[in-house]
Amino acid sequence: MTLEAIVDDIHLHPHVTKLLFDEAPGRVALITDSMAAAGSVDGEYSLGGLHVTVLDGVARVDSGSIAGSTLTQDAALRNAVAAGATLSEAVRALTETPAAAVGFGEELGALRPGMLGDAVLLNADLQVVRVWTGARTAR
Repeated sequence: MTLEAIVDDIHLHPHVTKLLFDEAPGRVALITDSMAAAGSVDGEYSLGGLHVTVLDGVARVDSGSIAGSTLTQDAALRNAVAAGATLSEAVRALTETPAAAVGFGEELGALRPGMLGDAVLLNADLQVVRVWTGARTAR
């Protein structure tokens, strides 16, 4: 069983994030459930015809319910590490575990000869510095 976790400190409290990593090693997959507002400023957005307001990075429909997230994968990594996961556990939860969960563990999820792969270079603060996708640099 793979446990999908939206580690934005809204869907899950950091203590729950730490509990997941402690109790299900190698089975946590960090996901974003992001909508189009991910990485954008607070404001008004549309999600499948629904009116969504993003305030302080939290996306909500008019009823007040959460409407997906504005989480990016690099932020999920930082949040998981801040919650107490090791860097290697958090990276695995973004790469190997989700690839295996959807049946592509032999092709995706690691940087090894013969595998398809994109790469992200992070600085010491886990901020994105550069991205390679296929054979080209994306940033």
